[in-house]
Amino acid sequence: MSDMILAVPVLLPILGGAGILIRQLRAKEKEAGRQLAFIAEGLVLINSLVIFWLLGNKMGGSLVLFRLFGNLTVRFKLDLMGGVFAGMIAFLWPLATLYAWEYMIHEERKRTFFAYYVMTYGVTSGIALAGNLVTMYLCYEMLTLVTFPLVLYPMTKEAKTASRRYLYYSIGGAAFAFIGLVFVLSFSATGNTDFLPGGILNLSLAQERKNLLLFVYLLAFFGFGVKAALFPLHRWLPRAAVAPTPVTALLHAVAVVKSGAFAILRLTYFCFGVSFLRGTWVQGVVITAALVTIVFGSTMAVREIHWKRRLAYSTISNLSYILFGAAVMTPLGLTAALSHMLIHAFMKICSFFCAGAVMHQTGKTYVYELDGLGRRMPLTFGCLTVASLSLMGMPLLGGFISKWNLAQAAFGAMGMTGSGTLSDKIISGLLCAGVAVILYSALMTGIYMMTVIVRAYFPRREQPAEETEGGGEGFAASLDPNWMMLFPLVVFAVMIILLGMCPAPVMAVLTAIGGEAG
Repeated sequence: MSDMILAVPVLLPILGGAGILIRQLRAKEKEAGRQLAFIAEGLVLINSLVIFWLLGNKMGGSLVLFRLFGNLTVRFKLDLMGGVFAGMIAFLWPLATLYAWEYMIHEERKRTFFAYYVMTYGVTSGIALAGNLVTMYLCYEMLTLVTFPLVLYPMTKEAKTASRRYLYYSIGGAAFAFIGLVFVLSFSATGNTDFLPGGILNLSLAQERKNLLLFVYLLAFFGFGVKAALFPLHRWLPRAAVAPTPVTALLHAVAVVKSGAFAILRLTYFCFGVSFLRGTWVQGVVITAALVTIVFGSTMAVREIHWKRRLAYSTISNLSYILFGAAVMTPLGLTAALSHMLIHAFMKICSFFCAGAVMHQTGKTYVYELDGLGRRMPLTFGCLTVASLSLMGMPLLGGFISKWNLAQAAFGAMGMTGSGTLSDKIISGLLCAGVAVILYSALMTGIYMMTVIVRAYFPRREQPAEETEGGGEGFAASLDPNWMMLFPLVVFAVMIILLGMCPAPVMAVLTAIGGEAG
């Protein structure tokens, strides 16, 4: 019974969000908005505290919530890898909810927004704490259902189109992932789908149907890869930028896209196992898919002039850094993938929240409209500068650490099979190309991120008089938002710096995960 608390981080936000949705708050609209924000922030904070307590006291704990039939169970377990994901969302969600409190103050239908925002936290926690593939798959499907209303929230024609596309892509991806679930269960050495380091396949049986299982892995990789915006299944993500910034930040930095990448890491290292996959044709295919996505996303980001959509294409590119780490299929590959999953969350949520602060304060949404705003919003653009330099891979910032790990993993994996076959040579060539692609993407990142920074601090045009009112001598009145939006930005920027300058404690945990599962 003591392990029942493992279900709390999943059930509390789901039930709390459902309660917000069905309860009629009989207060004036403004007062009701405050009540909703307090309730949502309270639920999120309590849930995060529960997760942090679990990380300190229940590592290794396991709970079968209920049995579907046979060996199919809904099971939660807290291992190191799930703990990293759970700790990440527990840190970010309260800050994101605080930001949303101010951002959504003048919006309609706040009850719907906060209800699904809180429920998404519970479902994402379910993916992090899932003890088997069945549980992760069920939560993965639920994630589509609770985030669909958030993408639809603006109720504009563009939002309706974007939400339908998101729904269709997600359902299609889940169908492919389900095929993987069925085959993993059929070829499992344990008779169930519980995650085990090194995989759970009965290798003697799997070798008899190796090519079939490799093809199934490929289907599941692309199925879960839908939420990770893997090319050519990425088209829903830039369109989802129509949602409010607190939604897009979580979609692009934490909840949806990271759940897709996390699911692929579980599938590769804890279900099929790298000893079964490494050196095969499917490894070459998934490496190629990740590299193509990196190049495509970073190139499209340079071309895009809508700020949030530019960041969306940046997300597409950076997510495939994680998938590239997964496709390396070595202990260091898993460590590198997890390090980028963690650090990218801080970089990207900071970038999106800076963009949202500008939109909230000025209404400007395009890159060419940002001239001179760096002087009027110094704290906002200071935080954006930290996130931008980190995304480029600047030393002493978090992004450098994760990109360095990925390059090390790629070089270290070259020729690991030792067979000298054509397949081995092709994979080694692709891994070498991966390092070149990371360098190309860093260059493109410098272009699409620093363009914004340079425009903000060094405008190409003279600022109209109405944009410099109240300052005199070229000094503009401050447009930085209030503390509820600024505080999360500052925390994210500080974390990016800390992860770059003091990465050893985090990397020790991630290295232990890689050594165990790789």
